[in-house]
Amino acid sequence: MKHRIVMIGGLLAALLLGGCAAGPQLPAVGLTPLPEQELANWNIPADIQQQGDGNLIRVVRSVQPEEGHWLELAAGGTGQIEYFTEETADRAVLAKLGLQFLSTQGTGRVEISALDKQGQIVKQVGWIFSGSMPADSANAKWLDARYDSNYKGEWIRDSYPIADLLAQYQFDSSLPIQRYRLSVIVGQGQHAFISRLQMERDKNRMIKVTPSSSQYSARQGEVIAVAAQFENVSSQPITDAAITLLEPYGYGITAVDSAAKEIDFLAPGEKKQLSWQVKAQRSDEVNLGKAWETGFAVDGLPLPQPVMISVADRRPGKIFYVMTEDLEPIDSAGYPTAWGNGDGWLEPEEFKTQMVDKAEALNRIAEKHGAKWTHYIAWPAVRAAEWAAGQSTTGQWAETVTAIRRSVENQAARGHEYGVHMHTDYDPYLPGNVLSFNPAVDGLWANHLKHGWAHSVSTAGDFSDPASRTGLLYVYQRILAELTEKSPQGQLLTSRAGSFDFGSGADDQSMSTAAYRKVGLWGSSDADGNIGGMTAGDYGREIYFAAPEDINHPAADLSRLGLVEFRPTPRDPIMYNNQTAAVMNGKADAGIAYFTGPDGIKPGVHAIIGFTHAMFVMGQGDWRSTEGGQFQAIDDHLAYLEQYAAAGRLTFATASQLVRAYLDYYTPQPVAVYGKLLDKGWGWDEYEVDILGRDIPRDAVHPHRVTVKYPLYLRDSAYRIAVLKNGQVIYSTFGLPTPGNDMPLIVDDGKAVYSMKVYHNTGIYRIMTYWKMARDKVRVFCCGK
Repeated sequence: MKHRIVMIGGLLAALLLGGCAAGPQLPAVGLTPLPEQELANWNIPADIQQQGDGNLIRVVRSVQPEEGHWLELAAGGTGQIEYFTEETADRAVLAKLGLQFLSTQGTGRVEISALDKQGQIVKQVGWIFSGSMPADSANAKWLDARYDSNYKGEWIRDSYPIADLLAQYQFDSSLPIQRYRLSVIVGQGQHAFISRLQMERDKNRMIKVTPSSSQYSARQGEVIAVAAQFENVSSQPITDAAITLLEPYGYGITAVDSAAKEIDFLAPGEKKQLSWQVKAQRSDEVNLGKAWETGFAVDGLPLPQPVMISVADRRPGKIFYVMTEDLEPIDSAGYPTAWGNGDGWLEPEEFKTQMVDKAEALNRIAEKHGAKWTHYIAWPAVRAAEWAAGQSTTGQWAETVTAIRRSVENQAARGHEYGVHMHTDYDPYLPGNVLSFNPAVDGLWANHLKHGWAHSVSTAGDFSDPASRTGLLYVYQRILAELTEKSPQGQLLTSRAGSFDFGSGADDQSMSTAAYRKVGLWGSSDADGNIGGMTAGDYGREIYFAAPEDINHPAADLSRLGLVEFRPTPRDPIMYNNQTAAVMNGKADAGIAYFTGPDGIKPGVHAIIGFTHAMFVMGQGDWRSTEGGQFQAIDDHLAYLEQYAAAGRLTFATASQLVRAYLDYYTPQPVAVYGKLLDKGWGWDEYEVDILGRDIPRDAVHPHRVTVKYPLYLRDSAYRIAVLKNGQVIYSTFGLPTPGNDMPLIVDDGKAVYSMKVYHNTGIYRIMTYWKMARDKVRVFCCGK
C-alpha cells in the first residue's frame, strides 16, 4: 500500500510539473467563409470574368493557418469563371501561382498570355489540368497536365519567367507585346482554391551584371578588390536593390567589411559600378583542388555570372608520421611463422604477450624518439576473454583481461592511441557467433571467417541495438572512451574495421559512414580493403575526404563529405614487422621528398603512415621475445627519423591527431570535438571543446551552430551538461541522453575558449529517467495520449 501511495504521489507530481500535452482533438477539415468585402483584397470584381449560372466566388479561411486565406472558385454545372491578373510586359516579370483543383472533371486551366495594345492575345501558353485539350496554333501552345487518377490531387506551386517561357516556342517574334496576363479558369463544375496568383518583377532578371574580371588569383590571407557593373536592362526603374557578394560554401572567400551593398535607384538603361574588398580566406586545396566560385545576388537571388578566385596557400604545411597497428591475438597454427604456441587455441599467455607485452614494448621504443603508436585494438577479443574467464578454473583469463585493461589505461595516458578494431567474430553477445572453450589447454576459439564488421551486422540500428552497425560500434567505442579518459588527445576520432570490412556498394558504405559519425568517429583506414584490394596508397593519395558512399576515392562535392580516409604509405607500404630499418628509412625519405618543394613543405596536411600487427613483430628469441630482432629495426628506423623531426620537417602523431589536423585545415564547416580532461570533481568532469576549421571566420557575421559529442561512456549516467564560453555557461540541458549523444553550441568568436562540463551520477540519472516515465504515464492517463 505504501508503494502505491508513493507511485501515485509521483504521478501527481509529474502531472503538476508537466501538464497535459494537448486538449480534446478537433476536426482538421472544414472551411470558414469570410465576409463578401474580403473579395476586394483579391481585386474582385475587376479581375473576374464569368459566364453561365451557379458560379460561386468567395474568400475562405484555409485549413492550414500558415496559408492564410484562399480564394474559392466553384463553377456551376454550365458555368465558367476566369480569375486573372495583368502586368506590363518585361523580361523580368515572373508569374507566381499557388492553387489546387478539386476535380478530374470540368474545365481546369492555367494560362499565361501576351497581349498587344488593344488587349488581344497574340501569344499564349496554357496547362490543361482537366477538360478537353485545345489544338495548338501558330501562337498558342497547350500542355497536357490532366489527372490520370482521382487520388493524386495536390497543390500546384510554380513560378515562371514569362519572357523565357514564351521564348521556348516558335511564336511570331514580330508581334508587339504590351502586357502579360496570368489566368486560372474553372468551368462545368470544377472547383479550385487559390492561395496565390500574382505577377511581379524579379530584380534579379532586371539587372545585368558584368564583372570587371571573371577570374582572379590571390594568396591565402591577401585582400583584393572584386568589382562589377550593374545595369538595369528592364523598362522599369529599380529601387532599393540589395546587392550581395556571395561567399562560397567552405568560406574560401569572405567580404572584409560587409558583403551587402544597396542600390537606391537605377533607371532603365542606367549602369552602376560596385566594388568589394574580399579576403582570400582558404586555399583551393580545401575546395577539392578547384578555384572558389563567388558572384553576386540581388535581393538574395544569385545572378548568373560567376567569378572564380583561385587561392594559393604559401604557408608551409606539415608532414605527419603515424605508426598504426592492429592489436589482436593469434595462435599461428597452420601459419608459416610461429607467432604463438601453435596448438590451435588462443590462451591467456598469447593474449597477454601479443596485446600487452609487445604493444608496450613498441610504445617504449616510440617514446625514446618522441613518437606515438596508434593501436587498433580488437576489443571483441577481450570480451571473448571475459567470456573465457567464466569458463576457466585457472584464474589466468581474469588476470589477462585486467592486464589488458590496465595497459590501455596507462598507455593511453602516456599519449598513445587505442582505437576500435571491430573483429566481430569474437563478440560473445552477437547473434550467430560461436565461441568454443577447451579446458584442457585453457583456450578459446571463434569463427574467424566472421572476422569483419559490415558483413556480420547488416542493419544501421541505433545505440540501443547491439546487433546493428551503430549499436555494436557504440558498445566498443564507449569502452575505449572510458579506458582512455586520461588521454591528452581527448575524443577518439579514428577506427579500422576488422579485415577492412567497412562494407561495399553505395548504400552499404553510407550506412557504415553514418554509424561512424554517430559515435563520434571521423577517420577510417579501410580504403580499397573494403572491396578486397590493397589498402595502401601512393604519396599524394594517402589522405582525403571521402564521399559518404565511397571511401575508396576522394569526394567530388564539397557539400557531401563523409569520413577522412587515411592509407598506409606508400603503395608498397612501410611494414614494421618484416622490413629492415634501411628499407623503412628509404620509404620515409621518399615521402618527405614528395611533400617538400623548393620553398619547404608544401601547404596542407600530409602523412607518412606505417602499418603492422604487434603480434607479427618478432624479437630475437621465440614469439614471446620483445627484444632485438624487428623491435631493434623499428628502434633504428625511428632514430633515423629524429633528424627530420628535429629540423621541423616531420611531426610524430597518432592517427586521431592526424585526422584532427586534417579537419582543422580542410573541413568546409567548423567541427567541434572534445579534447583533454581539464578538471574533475565529485560527479562532474570538464573537457576542452576544440573548434576545428582554423581559417573559417568565426564572428558575429559568421556564427556557426555546431554539435559536440560528450563521452560515450557517460551516456547512461550524465544527467546535465553545461557548455561554457570563456568560463561562462552559454548552454545547459537536463534532457539527456540526446539522440546523437551530442550537445549544440553557437560559435561566434574565433578567440573564445570553449569547454563542456558533464554532470553524471547513475542514481540521479535513473531518478530523472523514472520521473520522465511517470510524467508520460500521467499524461496518458489524463489526456488519453
